[in-house]
Amino acid sequence: MAEVTREAARAVACLRRARRILITSHSSPDGDSLGSALAVWELASALGIAAHIVQRDPYPASLSFLPGLESVELASSLSSEVVEGVDFAVVLECPGINRPGLAGLERLPILNIDHHLENERYGVLNYLDEEAPAVGEMVLRMAEAAEVPVSATMATCLYTALVTDTGDFRFSNATPRAFEAARRLVAAGAVPHQIADALWNQTPSRVVRLTAEVLGSLELHAAGRLAVVTCDLGMLARAGARFEDTENLINIPRAMAGVEVAVLFKAFTPEATRVSLRSRGTVDVQRVAARFGGGGHRSAAGCTIARPFRQARQALLDTLAPLLEKP
Repeated sequence: MAEVTREAARAVACLRRARRILITSHSSPDGDSLGSALAVWELASALGIAAHIVQRDPYPASLSFLPGLESVELASSLSSEVVEGVDFAVVLECPGINRPGLAGLERLPILNIDHHLENERYGVLNYLDEEAPAVGEMVLRMAEAAEVPVSATMATCLYTALVTDTGDFRFSNATPRAFEAARRLVAAGAVPHQIADALWNQTPSRVVRLTAEVLGSLELHAAGRLAVVTCDLGMLARAGARFEDTENLINIPRAMAGVEVAVLFKAFTPEATRVSLRSRGTVDVQRVAARFGGGGHRSAAGCTIARPFRQARQALLDTLAPLLEKP
């Protein structure tokens, strides 16, 4: 654990050298990526560093309660003015430099903070910890190494990062480190029942309608071990939903009895198909996603396949099929 503390301190030392930073995380932000970004923004502010957050995609409605969201800017590229105006970028939870989907990001020096197994070490400093239950736990260690008091707002963002990435402490990364981090965050002001209510009990009606549309596409393969669902533009239109509203839909088929792997295909453009994968752990879906240029974790991963929907679907299912064959 001493090595983990030293790495967090190195990341803080890197941060202190900057006067102005840009913060970003992966496209289609989730609780860990967005919560961590907001916490780094607050940490930087406490250290006297000007910071702003740039994300390519909007956040899902379930995260709209997070404090500090007014600091998030949406953009698909970084202008020359932005690039020239910051000392470096803090990139969170991205195993590759392409994951944020921000054109121009590659022109900046990068502080790379991540817990993915396949991280490409693209930063001038790489703060990597494959054993971390969430990047939010790594950012908590940075705040503690910087001796910056964790405020109630930072604790809320980091607890959200932790609870979402561990699946409400149900996934295999719900380790002693995860529970110890949760203890520290609750002591700092995070209120678990309020965060849980905001995450899971404030679903907009459009998301409920979209859920019905997507679950209507359910197919079971491999004797019920593989669940496949699809979301297309027609479904979004009928539900009055948004692209970001698909964020948590994959977890419903994953919860079905007998299902070992769940796949959600997002057919939103003619030339590419986004894919979300979830596993109970028997199949390493990170390796499946990596075959198509994506990544993630053993039990949760994703990729974008540069093929039309039918071709992408067939290629992905052909890759999965041998992994689901019973010996």
